[in-house]
Amino acid sequence: MHTEKEIEFKNLLTKDEFQQLVTYFEIKPSDFQTQTNYYFDTPGHYFKEKNMGFRLRVLPSRNELTLKVPEQEHIMIETTQLLSNVEKDAILTNLQFPTVPFLEQIKKEEPLECFGSIQTHRAQLNYENGILFFDHSIYSQTEDFELEYESKDVENGQKVFIHLLKTLHIPVRHANKKIARLVNYKNSLKG
Repeated sequence: MHTEKEIEFKNLLTKDEFQQLVTYFEIKPSDFQTQTNYYFDTPGHYFKEKNMGFRLRVLPSRNELTLKVPEQEHIMIETTQLLSNVEKDAILTNLQFPTVPFLEQIKKEEPLECFGSIQTHRAQLNYENGILFFDHSIYSQTEDFELEYESKDVENGQKVFIHLLKTLHIPVRHANKKIARLVNYKNSLKG
């Protein structure tokens, strides 16, 4: 299991802005990798009530079970455990989770359920002492485009990110986390 502090900045994009960034940074179609995030919570919304996120990310070469806990604005504490394909399949077919310390107490109180998934086509590149992520996400009947920047510190990260957006004449747009966008979209369907 691995724990790290994640400092990130996000901006929603139009499809044209996304394409502009891909062209600007000379990203090729082969630079994109597909990943699928499956999101879990209890019927009583244990994670949502604490502004936490719990997901299984399935990538071509690995599977990650991750808990994200907010520390402060732009900063999350991310705890990740790598899983085998057998463990991944047990979660997806039977909601059978491996023994993970942060899950044991929760599972005693309420069962976990998968409430949705997002497939993301992602490219990434090193940029100004951080990493830029170019995400095209598809969930339910919708899609969105996002630019994300991970930095080592909040102050410099924010300056770099805002400067890049201004340089390319892309308006600053608030971007909820993917899990929140999925929930908001599902809630909008309920009327």
